[in-house]
Amino acid sequence: MSSQLTPFHSQPVFLLGFGGVGRALARQLIAARELHLARRHLRLEVVGIADSNNIVFEPTGLDDATLHSLIAQKDVGQKMSAPAIQQGLTPLEAITHLPPNSIVVDTTATDHIVPALLAAKVAGHAVVLANKLPVAGDLAWWDTITPSRARWETTCGSAMPVISTLTTLLDAGDEVSKIEGSLSGTLAYLAAQLEADKPFGDAVREAKRLGYTEPDPRQDLGGRDAGRKALILARMLGYRIGMDDVSIESLYPASMDNLSVDEFLREVDSLNEQMAQRAAALTTGGKKLRYAAVVQDGKCELKLLGADPNTKLGAIQASDSIVVFTSKHFSSNPLAVSGRGAGQEVTAMGVLGDIVSLAIG
Repeated sequence: MSSQLTPFHSQPVFLLGFGGVGRALARQLIAARELHLARRHLRLEVVGIADSNNIVFEPTGLDDATLHSLIAQKDVGQKMSAPAIQQGLTPLEAITHLPPNSIVVDTTATDHIVPALLAAKVAGHAVVLANKLPVAGDLAWWDTITPSRARWETTCGSAMPVISTLTTLLDAGDEVSKIEGSLSGTLAYLAAQLEADKPFGDAVREAKRLGYTEPDPRQDLGGRDAGRKALILARMLGYRIGMDDVSIESLYPASMDNLSVDEFLREVDSLNEQMAQRAAALTTGGKKLRYAAVVQDGKCELKLLGADPNTKLGAIQASDSIVVFTSKHFSSNPLAVSGRGAGQEVTAMGVLGDIVSLAIG
């Protein structure tokens, strides 16, 4: 008897960014090859990788040995080195050399990559984003990137199915009237510490020591990253707004912006009394302290608030993220998506799911 190999679809993939998430994605992609072949008759071919230094580009696909080598190089802080290195090639130029119907994946944290993404869309390629900036920036970027053949699941809640859940509700004609969310693990941790009567300064320093904050904790305390996530959800509801329209409560005053990180970490104790008073006022009657986003009536707001412990926002554990959708069909019992909302491996898993979703059409 003769045997035939099962035909499979070869999908070109171009990776923009090869930091922690990008490398985790490459490892997961290699590990899932047999799974993709068995479940989807699919093989994902990485045709290029771009980082801040150079680009590795091979239109027929980089083999797994080369991918492992590139991952290992970056893991120890080396520059990417491979026969397929394209000296002087920019991401924007690389887009013009991609095979037809490629998937361009952005795991960077910069808006400098936006021209390459826009060019990819114009050329008919699909786009997957872990980077929030392209869809939380200029509305023209949103209008070009998101209408078709685009996924941005991990921009809001890592691999939690927040974006896909909202997409399903909207595609089914449900009327979403309100979205509430605890969208920052760092701010959720700090809210829990304040609720437990821990001095704010001690809580901030401990969060930094544990690696919960950015090297400069003010990047978290200012609420802008959570604000970008909320803005993305608001735009999905049709709100034609930008970051300047999002009301964000910062947990430190603007007068502390000019301090060095070390100075800020010393001076943050000056906020202890006012933060303790604010926490006490918001948690009267047994309410739970949350730093939450509220998207409703054309507005997008992020602030500390007191949540009824019997609500889904109030019942969530401090270590988890949650997004709650109130709609026509989920009114008395709103629909909630909750779980681990951060981490490189989890984010990479969500990105890989988005890639497969686009590849299988």
